[in-house]
Amino acid sequence: MTQARTHVPDVGPEAPFADALRAAIAHRGLALNRIQARLADRGLHVGVATLSTWQNGSRHPRTGSLAVVTALEELLDLPAGWLAVRIPPAVEAPTRPYAVVANASTLTRLLDEVRRDAHGRLRSVTVVEEIVIGADHSLTAKRVIQTMVAVREADRQIVVHQGELGSDAAKIVPRGLTGCRTGRVARDPDGGAVLGELLLDRTLAVGDTAVVHYEIADLNGFPSTQYFRFHEWAGTHHVLEIQFHREALPVRVTEFRRHHSGEPDVLRRELMMTPDGRVHVVVPAASPGVIGIDWEWD
Repeated sequence: MTQARTHVPDVGPEAPFADALRAAIAHRGLALNRIQARLADRGLHVGVATLSTWQNGSRHPRTGSLAVVTALEELLDLPAGWLAVRIPPAVEAPTRPYAVVANASTLTRLLDEVRRDAHGRLRSVTVVEEIVIGADHSLTAKRVIQTMVAVREADRQIVVHQGELGSDAAKIVPRGLTGCRTGRVARDPDGGAVLGELLLDRTLAVGDTAVVHYEIADLNGFPSTQYFRFHEWAGTHHVLEIQFHREALPVRVTEFRRHHSGEPDVLRRELMMTPDGRVHVVVPAASPGVIGIDWEWD
């Protein structure tokens, strides 16, 4: 099988979306009407005038246009996520690390213990995670497959996990499986938060992508009633699945989304469980904030 070629235009990592798109179009030598036609062949309908405003910077793609941006990356032979990560978020970007969660100050302190300048060098393109809930109602494992694109040179990924109230952080263990290996881990002994680095198999230049598999084991055994992942930047394709033990199924399961972990829901809807005790949520392009699932035992 021949691997698809990609080209990274000669623009810096901080170049805005319009400059990056314009450089990519110039390299491919495609007229906007030809790009429009090729997008239409894929069932994606966008006007030449809209493409023109994206290229000149007077407008930016919205969250609902992420499929078009992804198709543009393919048509223009760009690495996955190279354009998408440059789309300005619909809400103001975080002014400090982890600003979308209530324990931001704790996580920032842990980040300082590991490596502060590693934050923000990567953007998630896709995240697929499986959360396993045991017969004792506790979260026993988190398994994640994550695709990332570098917006600055990067050789490590930072991952975080928050245990249940009263958890012993020493019993929460992150582990790189493929595409990475476990590096330094910092723990908050009082709040049960854990922050670790996954050292990538290679150093990524701007525009390079990586796929990592990792897991986080929690040996505390405390009953759990919710799980969420936070997103600091817009555009990630997020798949969240919860696997409940067949002998300990909840009576109700609900999806929720929030702009901040401590704020009210902006979306809440009940989820249907499969016969084997699974529920899932698929978000094609996450906004900054949190996406989660909670459940009631009885």
